[in-house]
Amino acid sequence: MKDKTKLYLILALTILIWGNSFVVVQVAINDGASPTLIAMARFLVASSIFGGYILLKRPKMFERADTRKFLYLAFIGIGVYYIFQYYGVKFAGPSITAILVTLLCPVMIFLLSYMRLGERIGSGQKVGLAIAALGSYFVITDGTVAFASRWEALLGGLFGVVCAVFWAIYTVEGKKLVKKYDPFISTAYIALIGTVMLTPFAVVDAEIFQPVVFPLSFFVAALYLGVLCTVIGYVFWFRALKGLTASSTGATLYFEPIVTVIFAWIILGQGIGWLTAMGGILVLLGVILVSRR
Repeated sequence: MKDKTKLYLILALTILIWGNSFVVVQVAINDGASPTLIAMARFLVASSIFGGYILLKRPKMFERADTRKFLYLAFIGIGVYYIFQYYGVKFAGPSITAILVTLLCPVMIFLLSYMRLGERIGSGQKVGLAIAALGSYFVITDGTVAFASRWEALLGGLFGVVCAVFWAIYTVEGKKLVKKYDPFISTAYIALIGTVMLTPFAVVDAEIFQPVVFPLSFFVAALYLGVLCTVIGYVFWFRALKGLTASSTGATLYFEPIVTVIFAWIILGQGIGWLTAMGGILVLLGVILVSRR
């Protein structure tokens, strides 16, 4: 088997793992688990692995001048990001959350680069932004204006948009760090710091929402998200990125919502409306137009 074929198989497995993660979270939530505690459990597992790796390898600690950057990225990328994402899954469902989080990220990254770096927006990219915005509307509302009767779905969709904004900030602001430090090591430090930041949110959540429930699916989700999604998925991603072009690797992310929709249908029996599906296609078209040079 050729090396590139192996790398694409690794990427396909990674997308399957990440795409199914939204469904795994939904199963645990359906069984009564708290979204915030699921996020906490995920990073307790991941941080245990990352922490063990750091203790064994003893990599160079990040410079004091970069401490504020690491704290900021840990808060944006972990401390609040996964709370919004998992509450998005709870309110809007895994499919809608996956479509918004995954497909809107490139659009938000482009907008952030424009605002921070002054990059020029061409006419085709303006059309792409408008199409992506229209598609997001259909995904969140399923084409209806009766928001009052679907407030939970609307709120969950907005949480998905917030996640896309957070991840865009995390990506743009973290670009300098991954150039300066090893990507896996920097992620390990961010995960450890982010886990500490998640702790007070988890404690408050446990105090407010009683009784606290820990079904079997909660522990399955913690292991799946912590080991497969956070650690193994990240290793696989950068392994593929080293052997393939960034554009080829990044393009595979567009298949993640499709995986989520399929698994949500198989495992949960949840489908999506045709207007929501059309909205997802419009968002993808907008991403393609925005990404064109």
